[in-house]
Amino acid sequence: MFQKEKEMRELVERMHRLKETQERLTRSRRREPRHITRYHGHYGSQEEDQDWRVHNFEKRRHQHQPLKNYFPFVKLPCFSGIVTQILYLEWEAKVEQVFNVYEVEEDQKVKLASLKFLEYAMEWWHQNVMDIGLNKRSVVISWYGLKECMRARFVPPYYMKELLLKLQRLQQGSRSVDEYFKYLKVTLTKINMHESEESKIARFGSGLRRKIQNVVELYEYTSLEKLVHLAIKVESQFFKKHISNILIIMASMTHLGRVK
Repeated sequence: MFQKEKEMRELVERMHRLKETQERLTRSRRREPRHITRYHGHYGSQEEDQDWRVHNFEKRRHQHQPLKNYFPFVKLPCFSGIVTQILYLEWEAKVEQVFNVYEVEEDQKVKLASLKFLEYAMEWWHQNVMDIGLNKRSVVISWYGLKECMRARFVPPYYMKELLLKLQRLQQGSRSVDEYFKYLKVTLTKINMHESEESKIARFGSGLRRKIQNVVELYEYTSLEKLVHLAIKVESQFFKKHISNILIIMASMTHLGRVK
C-alpha cells in the first residue's frame, strides 16, 4: 500500500517537473506554434509514452494557471474506498467544508483530494489517471467532476433513489424548525442537488407544520434564511403560548383544590 502511494506521489511530482520545463520552453519560444507534435522512435518504452500522455493531460489542465501551494496546511480525511455509501458522503461533506474554510482554488481541489486516497480508492484513481492520459475517458478538472465520478463508483443508484424519495416526502413532523431545516440541508447535500433560492423556499415552506405555515404565509420574505428565522420565531411564540395555557390550567386546578 505504501509503495503504491509513493509511486502516486512520484507521478505527481514528475508531472509538476515536466510542466515547469514545458513552461520555460514556451516562454523562450513564444513565436512558435503552441501545439508541438511528438514523434516516437522505435526505442521509446510504453511506460515513457504513458508518462508523456499523462504530462500532456496535466499541461492542458493547468496551462496559464498559477499554482498556489495549499499542501502544507490543508488537512483532509483519508478515503480508502472500502466503505459504505454513507461514509463516503460524510467524507465528501468534510472535504467540501475544508475547501470552503481555506478557500481552495478549483484547480487545486482534485490534487488535494486525490492525495488522501488509500487502498482501493488509490487503485481506482490511479487507473482513472492512466485512462485520462490515454484519452480513454474525459478529463476530471474540477471538484464537482471528481464528486460525480466518485458518486458513480461508491454510491449505488438505489441509495440515491431512496434519498430523493425522502426529500420529496420530507415534513417537519415532530422536529423543531431548526432541526427540520438542518435535516433538509443535509439531505440536499447528500443528493448533490443545487436548487434555486425560490425552489428551496417552496420546499422548506411546504414541509412546515400547518399552523406555522398559516402564519408565515402572511409575511413577505425574499430568502430561505429569512423564512427560517421567521418560522423559528413563530414556533417560539406558539411554544410560549402553549406553556402559558398549561400554567393557567395548573393554577385553576390548584385553586379548585383549595376551595374544596
